[in-house]
Amino acid sequence: MPVLATKLGLRNTVTSALVNVSNGGENTILSANLHEYATIVGNQSHFGKCTVLYTALDASPYQSGMWISWGSDGTGISGAYANFTLVFIRTTADTQMEHATNVTTSLDVEGTYTKLGGTSKQVNVTCRIFNEYQPALANNLTIYYEYDGEPSDQNWVAASSPTVTDYGNGTYTISFTAETQNIDDPMLVSAQVHDLREIFVLANATCTET
Repeated sequence: MPVLATKLGLRNTVTSALVNVSNGGENTILSANLHEYATIVGNQSHFGKCTVLYTALDASPYQSGMWISWGSDGTGISGAYANFTLVFIRTTADTQMEHATNVTTSLDVEGTYTKLGGTSKQVNVTCRIFNEYQPALANNLTIYYEYDGEPSDQNWVAASSPTVTDYGNGTYTISFTAETQNIDDPMLVSAQVHDLREIFVLANATCTET
């Protein structure tokens, strides 16, 4: 199996594991998937014998190769990281190379709001999505807001009939009207995103009054 094909297979394996974990799966899926892929590669002999040695990164902030950080400070991260040693044994010469695969989807969220009449607020949220820290597109994006401004009770409400503007560069603006319990409640929003790879990430933020 050629080097480039093996690297691509490793990236696809890490990406698939991150899709699984970010959507509710167990962290151990990365090591299990890498073991399965290494076994498949080891059984290929068309281009010589290839052995894949792998280690899922287990240093902060990663655990079992996974980094899931969905905070309330406007930033969310879903990431996976593994180190590899590829050993190719051929009739002409042997090759060994080190390789690292990092797959990361991150989300930045910020927002503003204006008080309307009664308990209504006009809310404007900006979301920026990144793959490996480069601008990326969303497959779907959903906005929620906290009804009473207290996230501990998880009283999240889906934004009704939001107006979404896609700038084509990973930046989205979402405008909607929120009905909160009290007009002076903080305006807390939660953005939940699947990128084009189906990796899930969310981030919560407190909007600023304008």
